[in-house]
Amino acid sequence: MTAESVGRLLPFRRGDAAWNMALDQALLESVDRTARQDGRAAATLRFYGWKTATLSLGYFQSSEPLPPTFRNVAQVRRSTGGGAILHHHELTYSLTYPIQARDSGARMELYRGVHAAIAQVLAERSISARPHRLDSRLGGDADAFLCFQRRTDEDLIVSGYKVLGSAQRRMRQAVLQHGSLLLRVSRHAPELPGLFELTSIDLDVEKLSEQIARQLGQTLGIRFAADGETEQERTSALQIVADRFASDRWWNRH
Repeated sequence: MTAESVGRLLPFRRGDAAWNMALDQALLESVDRTARQDGRAAATLRFYGWKTATLSLGYFQSSEPLPPTFRNVAQVRRSTGGGAILHHHELTYSLTYPIQARDSGARMELYRGVHAAIAQVLAERSISARPHRLDSRLGGDADAFLCFQRRTDEDLIVSGYKVLGSAQRRMRQAVLQHGSLLLRVSRHAPELPGLFELTSIDLDVEKLSEQIARQLGQTLGIRFAADGETEQERTSALQIVADRFASDRWWNRH
């Protein structure tokens, strides 16, 4: 990840639950397909928000019984693992990155690179965010329903609370990593403070995403240029919405 390459940046945009997950999946399939065909797939960085408060379940989580407090919010099941996430006042990112078929080390490198870039941007705003592995005494509940009550090594912690977590899904020659940065507390999950409650610093989501894109580009050696999804990717995402993320069968699969 040292030689500079050109990547694609999809600027911040709000979407509904099924569309947000489907477009990430369509981008993963697109990058993987291009990488396998000619080996010159561009990394794609996307920032997005949620049109309404949404509970997303991890791929392996059971949808029953659902805690009562989350029954009146939008719902979707992710294609990535981990615990449930209440998406509301947050910045969500996805990075789809081409890899070699046998490249297993790239996955952890990507985790650390993305989280380090976000930590650097927050530090420039006078917010100290540290990966959990540097102070594992902060604990967490590995069996908690909500992902932000759990801890893994690369999660970013501010004042004892998790504010950033990510998950990955891999295809043969591409990996998708997406994650959530909590900006403010949600009334649907008052036990999870966001950066504003922890620091009294109000972050503009669009400016923040632009700064992260620049810093991440420097970290990964990629020059991200603003663009949009292709017509093929959009068509694929619409089909994935219908077949998967808006389907009761997908939601109830576990």
